[in-house]
Amino acid sequence: MPIKINHSRCIQCIGCASVCPTGAIELDGLRMVFHPEKCISCGACARACPANAIKFIPKEGAKQEQKKEE
Repeated sequence: MPIKINHSRCIQCIGCASVCPTGAIELDGLRMVFHPEKCISCGACARACPANAIKFIPKEGAKQEQKKEE
């Protein structure tokens, strides 16, 4: 299941990236970037986020969320 990062809540602490076993999240400049092809949906990133800026979205909603961000 893909994730959505709420960039307005994200404090760029990189806690999510540091616990991700596959490197699916990384800091790029001042934003966390999610690489869905690497995600195994373990939930470690969401649990590690102190700002609750990460949420999982259903696969059918993933395409709609991605279009909103483009």
